[in-house]
Amino acid sequence: MAEIELPVVITAIANSDLEGFVAGTLFTQGWSVIYRALDVTTLLDFITCNRDQAKRAIVIYSPDLPKLTLALVEGFLKDVRQVIGLSSETKDVEKYPSMNEIPVDATALVSLIRGFVRAPMIRTAPVLLSTKKKACIIALGSASSAAGCSTIAINLAMELSVMEKDVLLLDGDVRRPSIAALLELRKFDGQNLWHLIASHLSAGEITREQISDLDSQMVRAESEFDFIIIDVGLLEELADSLTDRRWTSSVIHWSCDNADQLWMIGMADCLSTFRISNFVRKFSKVSIRARISIVLNAKVTSRKNGVQESQFLSAIASLHPERIYTLPRDSRAIAKAQSEHATLIEMDDRSALRKAIEKIAVEVAG
Repeated sequence: MAEIELPVVITAIANSDLEGFVAGTLFTQGWSVIYRALDVTTLLDFITCNRDQAKRAIVIYSPDLPKLTLALVEGFLKDVRQVIGLSSETKDVEKYPSMNEIPVDATALVSLIRGFVRAPMIRTAPVLLSTKKKACIIALGSASSAAGCSTIAINLAMELSVMEKDVLLLDGDVRRPSIAALLELRKFDGQNLWHLIASHLSAGEITREQISDLDSQMVRAESEFDFIIIDVGLLEELADSLTDRRWTSSVIHWSCDNADQLWMIGMADCLSTFRISNFVRKFSKVSIRARISIVLNAKVTSRKNGVQESQFLSAIASLHPERIYTLPRDSRAIAKAQSEHATLIEMDDRSALRKAIEKIAVEVAG
């Protein structure tokens, strides 16, 4: 399996508060800060004496570093993996390469740095700021398998498209893609990330070949669609995947940094509760931009299920979810839709599950 090499970090920031914020935040996220330069001389000395480390290092600098010039920045660009500048001064943004506004908090900083790791050649300030974002992005994942992510993603996207919202449905579960099979779609080619499959509804499948171009493709998608629904699949090891090296984690990285909402899908059973409890415990170690919501899927009204549901809700309480949605168990409607490779609204628009997802879609679109 191919890996994305995880870089190390060198800071070159004179302001002690900003440097402490950068180094401290990245350290708590599992990054290795190998050197903290006080001026240009010490920075260049370290790069010269440690060329192997420098070649895979991200240098995070600020223009206030003593003796720093544009020529010096351009000079050591060739000796390191990536250079990221931080400044709130307009003159610095115009003068220095790879300059970005100072992030307002730890989540914004981590998102910025991870973005450069994913696609250093295209994740630059001009690209990000040149296209106006239009889409609301919702990523769906789960802490255990067979929780219903793909079914919910497909039908949520369909309900929004019926409301004449332009919707992009993406299968981002790169290990276990299923949307194309569930809807009996022909294999997507590698030229475009998505294709129109119904009125107001486009769909696509993120593959290994498209990972390197993911950021630029999504920038375009954000400007063209009202909603982007991404099925990211299993998130059991989310805390580890945000700093691991595998290409298979890239969609999770992107979604956590760019999605407006991350929906965790779960069921009120013993195994699902156990796994989401582990997820919650590890989740406290990471910072993500996306707001968390919970979808309690396949809800059944019974005394036993009521106890399990209470345990499930207790397990996710510390996530402080923005919303908690519930969907009823409706095995017959799901089986019928899957057998016909169709959505719930096409097969049984009066089913309990279809009505519940429609209600959520109305709220989301509202």
